[in-house]
Order: sequence, then C-alpha cells, then structure tokens
Amino acid sequence: MITRTLKATSEDGATREEVTLSFSETDVQLLEHYLTNCDRLKEARLLKGEFPRIKNITWTAEAGLSFTLSEFSYGDVCELLHLARPIFLSREPVSFEKATATIGRQAKGTAIAQHLKFLRSTYERGDYQPYFQVTVGGVPLFEDETLKRWLNGVEYHQDKEKAEIVKDLESSLTKEVARGIFVSQLSGRVRAALMLGHLASLIARPEANKALQPTSPPAAEPRLS
Repeated sequence: MITRTLKATSEDGATREEVTLSFSETDVQLLEHYLTNCDRLKEARLLKGEFPRIKNITWTAEAGLSFTLSEFSYGDVCELLHLARPIFLSREPVSFEKATATIGRQAKGTAIAQHLKFLRSTYERGDYQPYFQVTVGGVPLFEDETLKRWLNGVEYHQDKEKAEIVKDLESSLTKEVARGIFVSQLSGRVRAALMLGHLASLIARPEANKALQPTSPPAAEPRLS
C-alpha cells in the first residue's frame, strides 16, 4: 500500500486537518493516468482565453426568450471535447467518476470527502444551475442530464433519442444558440476535472504536487496540500 498524508486547510485558515490515506499501486496508477489526461486537456485552445459564457438572458413579449453569448470557434470546442473524452465519459477507464470514487473509497469521513462532494456538485451542476433555470419545451436547459443529452446525442455517441431532444431545442433556440448554451455549461465540468487533478497530483505525484493548481473554491471548502 502507498500512504499519503494530506493537509486540508479552510479558506480562512481557521481549521486544519491532516488526513492520512492508503492506496494500492493500482489506485495510484489510475490517478496518474487521470493526471495525464488532465495535462492533455489543459492544452486545449478553448482554455487559453476566456471560456465561452452566457452574457445575458432577456425576455420580451415581442421577441420572446433571447440569449447573448460570447463568441467561440466550434473547432476549438471539438478539440476540447476530444481531449476531455476520457474524463467526461463515465465508462472510460479513468473518467472523472472513477477517479473520484478511487479517492473517495479511502477518504470516507474526512475533509477530503467533503472536498470531493464539492467537486462532484461543481461537475454536475456547473456555474449556472445553482442560480437559475430556464425551461424550453419542458426541457430544463441548465441541467446535467440535458448537457449529457447533447454530449451523447450529438458530440460523442450520436444516440438517436437524445439527438432528437437536442434537435427540438435547436428548433426553438436556433442551432448556434443551443450549442452556445451547452458549451458554456462545460466550464463547471472542466474546472472540477482539473481541481480533481490537483488532488490526484498530491497522491500520484507528491514530488511535484504544485504542478496543477486548482481554481479557488468557496470559503467553506478546504485547501489541500
């Protein structure tokens, strides 16, 4: 077994907890593989500047629902999705879900478990769902299940049933607007994936554990070192 001692410090520095975790060589190899995929993902062109976002949402009686979106290249989106595939798709050998579960099995009842819960929430709910929701044709736009319909119905597996739901949304919103809404929601997934990469680096690459720096979590979340 491979033992690692991690230090969890609250954002205000008021509380500090040392957590000792033990992992099998197989566990560490999985986390190392996950880190390799994170390293590749960080090279995506879409992550080099401002990530696509929703700038404004308005509704008028004359025009109905309207979204203002930042500009992006669909080619850059395709590159990002290609690099993120082994992380985003849950059945891949070292997906976000599998890497989270690998650490979570050893971290039950610790501050690390709390941190993993935060990462899963960020990954699944993104940056928009916690604050508002918009429903089109009975389909909530800012929902992990809807985002996965786009990923698996259009970008990855081309599942026919899921693709039909996306097509209906495109008919209501236009293809460009629907795509922009889906792409903007990837920000939470990417950020959570790379924050998990930082945690994985503390376990798999302790000698270089500052290589992946996480986006600062809310004050209630521990900093890990």
